[in-house]
Amino acid sequence: MIKGILFFDQWQDEISSPFSSALFIRVLNLVGFLLILWMLPIADQVWGSDHFVIVTQSFDGIGRFAMLLREPFFRDHYWWFIIPFLFTTAAAVIGYTNAMLRFFTWILFVNIHYANFEISNGGWHLLHHLFLLSIFLFHVPEKERSKSASAKRLLHNLGFYFIWIQISILYLTAGFHKLLGTYWLNGEALMLTLSMEEFSLPYIMRLAESNTWYFQLGTWGSLLYQILFPFLIWIRRLRPILLAIGLVFHLSVAFIVGVTDFGLILVGVYSIFIPEGIARNWLQFAGWEFVRRKMAGIRIIKGTGD
Repeated sequence: MIKGILFFDQWQDEISSPFSSALFIRVLNLVGFLLILWMLPIADQVWGSDHFVIVTQSFDGIGRFAMLLREPFFRDHYWWFIIPFLFTTAAAVIGYTNAMLRFFTWILFVNIHYANFEISNGGWHLLHHLFLLSIFLFHVPEKERSKSASAKRLLHNLGFYFIWIQISILYLTAGFHKLLGTYWLNGEALMLTLSMEEFSLPYIMRLAESNTWYFQLGTWGSLLYQILFPFLIWIRRLRPILLAIGLVFHLSVAFIVGVTDFGLILVGVYSIFIPEGIARNWLQFAGWEFVRRKMAGIRIIKGTGD
């Protein structure tokens, strides 16, 4: 009990992993920016007047603010959502962000997502939740000791680890549902997927004609990874190995299976697990702090920019 109280007090006194959360905010917004930029050539079919989804409005009350792009008027002006989203995410990438801007970014993404959720995938849903949780990644100066500062530190630390939990839930849910089927358990899932032209490459399709041992091993390995991830990610010594396996897995999903957005989104959200020292070095190496200083002409404030 006493340890719990001390731990709670510590979370109000200092921010856990400020550079890791700062890097995560930048990578998250970079992923969102590139995702929408990538879809601009077909924007009118996805969000505009030439849409190929059934536009219905089934929400009432405050819920309608999440479905504005399902209204005919806003559908005709979808650029009102796309352009501000690109600006706020681009600004966050170079460090210009705060809780209010992240809230605005989340609202924009919710509307952009719900306007085309019939053709989106789980990666979009994950971004939806992570943009929300990123709102709570406040930056608070170390010397500030007000009640407001303590509350912000607590919210930051809760939000930071809720992101870990959210990603863990994603893997646990995916692994559990695979256990309910038969193809993952008998080792045929990977072979069946890669034998389809839409989710494979020509030379891999030829290999998939016979379900050899390495396809079975890949199937069971993927299943085991998703089930164990929510538990092993909390063990510091195993984390680098776990993330390395995940990078190979999701890059394969992106460039072999062809679900590019989902694979790259999952690669991007791994930035939340990067250790504090490495995150600080990456931020400095990438030059984000230097760019921010030159553009703003002010002293760099360490953290997420709030």
